[in-house]
Amino acid sequence: MSDQSLIFEGSFVEIKRIETELKYNGINPIIVNKRESALLSGFGFNPHEKIKIYVFKDQLKNAKAILKKLNI
Repeated sequence: MSDQSLIFEGSFVEIKRIETELKYNGINPIIVNKRESALLSGFGFNPHEKIKIYVFKDQLKNAKAILKKLNI
């Protein structure tokens, strides 16, 4: 993921809030949810694993501004 930057790790509720705001502002985030992937494929998972949001590097500045506006 060299073209992407991690901008946030957190709970499902936090991720959905941020994802909605990013999409509203024209940024398409990449959500990495290993727990959901593990459940869908039938493998075990770490219940404390946080969900991650990545954005492309050219959208990083705008994404960080949105996070700051959300006080996250």
